[in-house]
Amino acid sequence: MLIQLLVVSVVFIFCIGCDIKEIAPESGIVAHVGEHAITAREFKLNYEFGFAHLKNSPDKKFSYLGYMINETLLSIEGYRLGLDKTERVQRLEQTLLEELLVEELFRIEVDEKIQVTPEKVKQAINKSKVRWKLRYWVVPDLDIEEYIYQSMQDQGYENVVQNIQTNNPEATYHLKNFETDYLTWLDVPPELLEVIENLQITEISKPIELNEVYYLFQVTDIQRGGISDYDYQNTYKRFEQIIFYRQQEEKTASYISDFITPKDIITKGNALRTLAIGLAAWKQKSNNKGTFSEALENAIETESALWKLKNQLEDTLITFDRGRLLIKDIVSLFDPAAITADPSAKDLFHNQFKQQIALTIRNHLLAKEAIAHGLHKSLAVENQLQSWRDKWVYEEMRRFYTKSITIDDFGIKDFFRNNKSRYRTRNGIEPVFTDFANQARQSAYFEQTHLLLEKKIQLLKKVHKVQIYKAVLDTVSVTNFEKSRWANLVLFKNSTGKMAIPIVDPAWGFGNIGQMHN
Repeated sequence: MLIQLLVVSVVFIFCIGCDIKEIAPESGIVAHVGEHAITAREFKLNYEFGFAHLKNSPDKKFSYLGYMINETLLSIEGYRLGLDKTERVQRLEQTLLEELLVEELFRIEVDEKIQVTPEKVKQAINKSKVRWKLRYWVVPDLDIEEYIYQSMQDQGYENVVQNIQTNNPEATYHLKNFETDYLTWLDVPPELLEVIENLQITEISKPIELNEVYYLFQVTDIQRGGISDYDYQNTYKRFEQIIFYRQQEEKTASYISDFITPKDIITKGNALRTLAIGLAAWKQKSNNKGTFSEALENAIETESALWKLKNQLEDTLITFDRGRLLIKDIVSLFDPAAITADPSAKDLFHNQFKQQIALTIRNHLLAKEAIAHGLHKSLAVENQLQSWRDKWVYEEMRRFYTKSITIDDFGIKDFFRNNKSRYRTRNGIEPVFTDFANQARQSAYFEQTHLLLEKKIQLLKKVHKVQIYKAVLDTVSVTNFEKSRWANLVLFKNSTGKMAIPIVDPAWGFGNIGQMHN
């Protein structure tokens, strides 16, 4: 698309695991689970972005806190069993630590140096009252664009179009005419704004390149609105944020460029191709269930691409100023799941592959820079890492307890027969097992899971004392969607697309929700 809107995702940084010896319950703790404190802030963030089906009881906050307590008990037991040392948790922790270090580096080197003055905000509000309507032409070649631009300057737009259509009908596909709605400076990229803001009505711009495509723009209309004191007061905060995030985007790109360019990064072509071919072969395997690293470790000679890559893991893939990265280093650092293209779409796959490798190298070097500045000791980094570590250990503990649960065909049919009221059909027709076999299997599994976990949790409560401070919990203000109780508000990081904070596992509520047959 020509016009791209700036999408901003807010990343919250919060504190968990506060020292219970220093903070009294009335200071903002909603529960103690053994020596672990669940703070009001932690609860509020988790609840606000938690799944709606976990908030359908009469006392929503109290029941939601119960899920958080369950997960805390399971994570405490997981730590006791050493599940924080599993390969999965260690790998996730390594990846997240690098992401957090890069975020913290940008916060200090970019965000904290941005200044948004009242004068800049006022100018931005004034500019927003100017709206342009544009006509633009897309031409894939600069030489043609220059010719068309000069012709339109001399002869006028209509004459140029008519001449092209009359003298060379086959070339008319080069000349495409599009019109926009009214746009403000918020709707266009800065490089386009610089071109159009000084154009008069009917004036044609010189060729401008956007995303490797050349354009000519003509302003067909300009509207200018008035500004009142209400406009300044009502929109000040919004424009302050817009300016901040636009500056953040610009200054982050500049910082990365200034940081990376002197590194003299060189990629070894043969090694990169070997990695790409091996990754493509792994993604195309029909029985691909494990990780890419596991596939390489277990590769045999008949798997030619993976076998070749396995035997070249010690080869240098990247060299840079004062260092190098081997193929095995990149394999351990990058996320194959981020490459979503099918390997059969070779160009798209290789473009995504190269982009992911470039991001991996960039983030690795930036993370090393952050460590050199001691940012790995930052409370913001440590607290976020700890909160996610707790979450992953809970998941490992849940998996450890439930891995032996199996549901046979007899058990599924028995479950369905005893719970037919869950499976509603149109017009009140008696539900048939074959129509609901999959739902019954899932529901039976979750029911057995919940029964088993409930027993384990009750035993853990005898070891780790649970205290709930209801008076504090009642003071926590939360958002509830009255018109749509099933609405979800999920927070993702703009930088990675991953969830910004850990929230309660939605599986706690699956066993109690009826199924609707359509």
